[in-house]
Amino acid sequence: MTERVTAGELGISTTPVKEALRRLENEGFVRTIPRRGIVVGENALTSFEQVITVRAWLEGLAARLCAVRVAAGELDDVSALTGPLALMKDPILRPVDEIVEINANFHDAIRELSGNRVIVQFVGTLLGVDAAVRKRALSDPDELQRGNAEHIDVGDAILDGDADRAEALMRSHVLRSGDHTLHAHPAEGPVS
Repeated sequence: MTERVTAGELGISTTPVKEALRRLENEGFVRTIPRRGIVVGENALTSFEQVITVRAWLEGLAARLCAVRVAAGELDDVSALTGPLALMKDPILRPVDEIVEINANFHDAIRELSGNRVIVQFVGTLLGVDAAVRKRALSDPDELQRGNAEHIDVGDAILDGDADRAEALMRSHVLRSGDHTLHAHPAEGPVS
């Protein structure tokens, strides 16, 4: 890829594209080859695996903390969590963009309700790595069904105040979906 072509495709100037590509290169996701352009870096998939591992532990901890707060009666309003859960339980077909939003709202709600700002901040940083490709995974009906079932189990564990179960289920979900991302669509690259 080239900066100019990418900027044209996005309908923006080359300045933000240059900055984004510089950051991606600093993080090892891409590298610049003179007179050829920008290519995916060798450690991009390794980096993605590492991000998934860290995210799984942080998201698991967020689910634990959220369940602890529910069990202690500290949360008066869990509608940010129950709203997405209700939509996941509803079998109507939705556009992929809506599914992506419901998925993000579910995970965001757990992090926010955990009461831990560090988790919210760190996971927010990690999500930038897989956000661009998450839509592809959620377009896969089997992955969507599997993910929704896992989300419902995590949500039920949180609402039951079962911290151990909530943490284990969330960690397992993120690791499994990350594995799906890395291996289900190798020609298309990572999907989350």
